[in-house]
Amino acid sequence: MVSATPSAGAQRQLDTLGRSQPETGPWLGLVAEAMREADDPGWDRAAAGTALRPEQPGSVPLLTGAVVPLDARSADGWVRRILALAAEAGPDAAQLGEVAASDRLDARRLIESAVAQDASALTAQALAVGVDADALAAVAQLAAGPLLQACRRRFAAAVPGDWNEGCCPLCGAWPALAESRGLDRARRLRCARCGADWAGVVLRCPFCRNADHQTLGSLVAEGEGEARKVDTCDRCRGYLKSVATLRPWAADEVALADLATVDLDLAALDRDFARPAAPAVALHLSLVDPPAADPLGDGP
Repeated sequence: MVSATPSAGAQRQLDTLGRSQPETGPWLGLVAEAMREADDPGWDRAAAGTALRPEQPGSVPLLTGAVVPLDARSADGWVRRILALAAEAGPDAAQLGEVAASDRLDARRLIESAVAQDASALTAQALAVGVDADALAAVAQLAAGPLLQACRRRFAAAVPGDWNEGCCPLCGAWPALAESRGLDRARRLRCARCGADWAGVVLRCPFCRNADHQTLGSLVAEGEGEARKVDTCDRCRGYLKSVATLRPWAADEVALADLATVDLDLAALDRDFARPAAPAVALHLSLVDPPAADPLGDGP
């Protein structure tokens, strides 16, 4: 049974961010809506019917080459709803309301492109419906969230125990943050898209695998010591935020923790560090029609 969302931790984060960053209110409303949508059992049915590529190499994310059965009508209703809500965020987003009503919108294809982090496909779809590509891509990532969360619930146990890559073992995204967890400060990398949680190698850049301590560094917030910092790599100029936690973040907390630590992003960007622009892997994932029900069978 799917647990109710937002989780208690995520709800606390939403409340705290609403007070401390009131300007993010419209976006937080969309995030909360995507969290509630994740409770729809249709997403878990899609994940349950997903066919993973057989004999997947141990260094490749599980969803690489996956075929996911997702009902086009259900996807269409959800995507149009989140686009219509996004259009209410302000005048700059009003054009998304027109997209929500457009007969040129291919909602399932939009989710597929977002899950695969296919920037060129998202741009092409933005051109097709006459909307800003960045605006559509941002909402598309939210729209993909319920499916990605369902896939994590379905396949988390199948992640190789010796996963040693910098990207998410499930959906292939770069980590949004690292947790320095518990009293022993175990390093855990977290995905803001699907919520996955995997071991991170200490003193190694997750983006370029650089392990030369002379080119690895940290930006430490004044007065906070190791509790909140930015790990940096001079070789690829990448950075990863690191936050000390006593307990693991719930899966739906990760994206909110990312938003709550935007001051660390600004500190890194000010020193010419950046998150990788390109995705870690090409998933080549496909969303397809679910198989027709057998009229002689016992039903789904």
